[in-house]
Amino acid sequence: MSSRLVATVAATALLAALAGCAKDEPATPAAPTTQTPSATVPSNDPRMDLVGSWRADEANWTVHFAEDGTFTEDFEGNVDFRRGKYRVEDDLVFLEGDDGETTEGEISGDTINFKLGMLERL
Repeated sequence: MSSRLVATVAATALLAALAGCAKDEPATPAAPTTQTPSATVPSNDPRMDLVGSWRADEANWTVHFAEDGTFTEDFEGNVDFRRGKYRVEDDLVFLEGDDGETTEGEISGDTINFKLGMLERL
């Protein structure tokens, strides 16, 4: 074999070996997340204090607060009359309905006072 052919074969082998080294390193796994899934409310969230059902007998009105920050209302025998999301700011709760209306109530212990009536925890 000629020296030129040996040099070409050696150079080709060297390039092939170097090409194998040029591949990207495998991605390192992401650090575990400490965030709470969006489907639930963190336990220190003030909304957790409302989770459950609240009723105003005189208005025939019940509000069901879920852990995920949503609510449903039963009104005058109509189950799931209105749905939406709720938020708490200080001692106020805001029911942001899927109908575009927002209702505000004042939280005081085991009651929430709305214009429609005073809800009591069931």
